[in-house]
Amino acid sequence: MHYDVIIIGAGPAGLFCASKIEYKNVLILEKKEKPGKKLLVSGGGKCNFTNNDEIKELITHYGNKKNFVKRVLYNYSNYDLLNEVNFEYIITEEGKVFPKSMKSKTVLNWLINKINNKNNVEIKYNISIINIEKNEKFVIKTNIGIYTSDFLVIATGGKSYPMLGSNGDGYIYAKNFNHTIIKPKPALSPVIIKNYPFSDLSGISMDVILRKGKLIYKGTLLFTHKGFSGPIILNTSRFFENEDTIKISFVTFENEEIFRKNFNNLLKNNKNALLFDVLKKYNLTRRFIAVMFKRLNLDRNKKCNSVSKEERNKIINYLYNQEFIIDKVGDFNVAMVTAGGVCTKEINSKTMESKLVENLYFIGEVLDVDGDTGGYNIQWAFSSAKAAADNISKK
Repeated sequence: MHYDVIIIGAGPAGLFCASKIEYKNVLILEKKEKPGKKLLVSGGGKCNFTNNDEIKELITHYGNKKNFVKRVLYNYSNYDLLNEVNFEYIITEEGKVFPKSMKSKTVLNWLINKINNKNNVEIKYNISIINIEKNEKFVIKTNIGIYTSDFLVIATGGKSYPMLGSNGDGYIYAKNFNHTIIKPKPALSPVIIKNYPFSDLSGISMDVILRKGKLIYKGTLLFTHKGFSGPIILNTSRFFENEDTIKISFVTFENEEIFRKNFNNLLKNNKNALLFDVLKKYNLTRRFIAVMFKRLNLDRNKKCNSVSKEERNKIINYLYNQEFIIDKVGDFNVAMVTAGGVCTKEINSKTMESKLVENLYFIGEVLDVDGDTGGYNIQWAFSSAKAAADNISKK
């Protein structure tokens, strides 16, 4: 059976692309029994579907892919998306945008309704794709028959949450057309730390500075039972490997010397106060300070005027220069997105069309584009889908 356009994958990118294609009949092929299964679990089931950043800030949240994502994000921005959705939404202090219902199903229902309101889109579920090739047309051999199309859009996602359908099939299809695949790896992942000392702090968040080599990041760290998570870890996990060493400063001073001077002055100005209480001035929680005192063998009743030079150095090093060895970066079962994928050098950054194969498009997470936590990845799904749909509609 022939269709003008076939889209593989019924996630947000595939659904949105289909809803935006004009003047052509569209078939979506989905391997699972329902659409948007990964979308439903995003943001803990609440679906942080975009961010309220100004567009110039928005494009900086995609690792080193700013120049590649810029054109499509300007073409269909977060504000364009917010103007289009027909459901109420809320914006957090951090700029994250959620449906007011705080339910992912609100976003999915909006996408499905957009499809249902068009008479040129059909979806088939439980589809296993056996082979894809291109002669004059694209030929897709499936478990229920052979389909042909003039245009083919790969919207299969990456490899994160494979139980929900994104197991890397799109990379196989891309390789069939001689596309380069940048090695996929988990991103937006928590990390497990060797000899982890903070199990008792699980659930506590604090602002820190993280250093890895010459890279320096500021953000919020979340203590877990076995390691670290939170935005600063999730957003930098794309750069981590097992056995990497990271340094964490639990105080956010520009450098160690400034902190040392500040700490010495703090002790001097609070001579008769308890060290334990004075340390809270650095926005450290009582539980964190208690763990530190235990590890450094400090007396809870020690006053500031009795802190020795050796103890001062230990405290400064503990708060500013702690090193941790990553035992394991969270795998694809816990990673929110995939880093790596179809090489963006082989994709037209305005249209999402392959530079190698005419009328072949890649959108969403299947590409080597991964955004920070905060709604950037779903926004990329929508923006890249719109770029492909616009180009297909014109042809």
